[in-house]
Amino acid sequence: MGKDIKDKIVVITGAAGGIGSATARLLAKEGAILVLTDIKKNELEALSQELAAAGARTLVHVHDVRDPASWKALTDRVQAELGPIDILINNAGVVHPGAADELSEDKLQQQIQVNLMGTINGCRAALRVMKPRGRGKIINVASLGGIVPMSGEAIYSATKAAIRYYTLSLVAELHGSPVDVAVVCPDSVDTPQLAYELQHDEAVLSFIGKAMKPEKVAQGIRKAIRKNKPEILVPGGFGSIYRLAMAFPRLYYVLYPTLKKSGGKNIRKRRAAAKK
Repeated sequence: MGKDIKDKIVVITGAAGGIGSATARLLAKEGAILVLTDIKKNELEALSQELAAAGARTLVHVHDVRDPASWKALTDRVQAELGPIDILINNAGVVHPGAADELSEDKLQQQIQVNLMGTINGCRAALRVMKPRGRGKIINVASLGGIVPMSGEAIYSATKAAIRYYTLSLVAELHGSPVDVAVVCPDSVDTPQLAYELQHDEAVLSFIGKAMKPEKVAQGIRKAIRKNKPEILVPGGFGSIYRLAMAFPRLYYVLYPTLKKSGGKNIRKRRAAAKK
């Protein structure tokens, strides 16, 4: 894809969220033509107006990533109004903490359908445009929680692990192709999603360390566009440690009580600070 994204058509799903909007702002500064998608129309419109006021060119599209027909409508509209998609950032995601045997069926299915099937649907739709054209880049946003098992958020962790391996499988499938695919795996990010997790004691492993700003993840996504690497870990140092540690699962479970204790302590601190 190259380093310069000026005038490239970039689709961002989940653009109304913390990571999505931070990524849109970063890429807008570099001259990308942004297609902002989400199910939250008002938030999309507000972001579009903000970016347009700064000189960016945007297109807003209300879009449900779970629906293949919605993806077809999106790609057809982008093609008709702007041209073929150059870059797709599959960022839309949800999390619902809860015990594995107690989580409601609708919350279980929503995570699977939005996180995993939304990503798969997006990749399939984008590849149908990019492969005949002979170029394109797909970035899938997973999580370090897809590398390290997360008690109390097993479905979320499983979907992110699946996104990671689906992406790496596509990298192998497209080896030698001009279409690139990469996965970005961030640690906990200070977003409304994390604030939602803070309400649930089960989400203890999301609070082991200090949460990153969404802008740091946006930089990781920009790096994934720029570099020809299958995986970007954010932050890179801790991510590499997590990835190496999981080569020895028994070690993780030896450390698990300490990690859980640390996360619980941080949850209590954050809740206390929020009350002040």
